[in-house]
Amino acid sequence: MDNGSDTCNLFEGFIDCLSWLELGLGYGDDYLVLNSVSLLERSFPILDRYERVNCYLDRDEAGRRTLEALRKRYADKLVDCSSLYKGYKDLNEYLQHKFL
Repeated sequence: MDNGSDTCNLFEGFIDCLSWLELGLGYGDDYLVLNSVSLLERSFPILDRYERVNCYLDRDEAGRRTLEALRKRYADKLVDCSSLYKGYKDLNEYLQHKFL
């Protein structure tokens, strides 16, 4: 969703994005859902436009590999936001255990 922001919040799946919206994080920022980490390269033309990319990827091997690929391309403008849901697989699991 393009809201005209210089920050993009990146999610591995749609449910994590909905969880992010439910938690009220990043109001007014843009967001992008990969739907699968295998679609990462398709996101590059979109992510290239942003000054900052906040990553809310799963805390598993696929998420770590995706984050590393993003770090190689975006280095200093990439922010790993997974510490928010440390101890949980993803943002949705965090929401379920903490607030529901």
